[in-house]
Amino acid sequence: MKGGSSRLAVLLALLLGMVAACTAPQPTLSPTTAAGEALFSDDFSSPTGHWRLFDADGGRAEIRDGAFYLQAAGGETSLYAPLLLGPWDDVVASVEVRQVEGTEDNWMGLLCRQRDVDNYYLFAISADGYYLMLKVRNGVQEPLAGPTYSTLIRPGLAWNRLTVRCEGSSLQMSVNGRFLVNRTDADLARGGIALFADALRGGGTTVAFDDFRLTQP
Repeated sequence: MKGGSSRLAVLLALLLGMVAACTAPQPTLSPTTAAGEALFSDDFSSPTGHWRLFDADGGRAEIRDGAFYLQAAGGETSLYAPLLLGPWDDVVASVEVRQVEGTEDNWMGLLCRQRDVDNYYLFAISADGYYLMLKVRNGVQEPLAGPTYSTLIRPGLAWNRLTVRCEGSSLQMSVNGRFLVNRTDADLARGGIALFADALRGGGTTVAFDDFRLTQP
């Protein structure tokens, strides 16, 4: 296992080269949406056009075999694949995620309240058992929690259900139904959702996502 400080230093360097295709204009959420109401769900049984798919120098985002795959080539880039719906103020996003192949020295998770490549909250876990909460505002990266090792995260190729709650200034992260961390930050109040992956060291990593759910808190 790697030390938290070294994991974070490598991640911050990779985020300078974040890769994704340009997002399309996003519709707004109806103000009549009730608390707890499902906003969107996807089992990735087939492409729906609701996610940005791409094949770039830094990696690939594709839907196949009943899952969403992010293949990060490693080097100096990380990947995100935005949901082409939103933006939202308050949401709860949940997804099954696992390492498929490549280095376990990785990050895999969700972006919340993403305005663009320089503004978002990042919630991630790794295949070797760490979690992280990070804010990027106007390109400036600020760790909010971690990297911290947790036995609640199933290591290796096992599936983990990652749940993030962005409600007002409260940012909460859970895994497999168990609470990990909560922080307060009011800098980013509205934005989109995206899937995220990167390989911290050489060799690249492939991450699979399944059973995505988005609800109103």
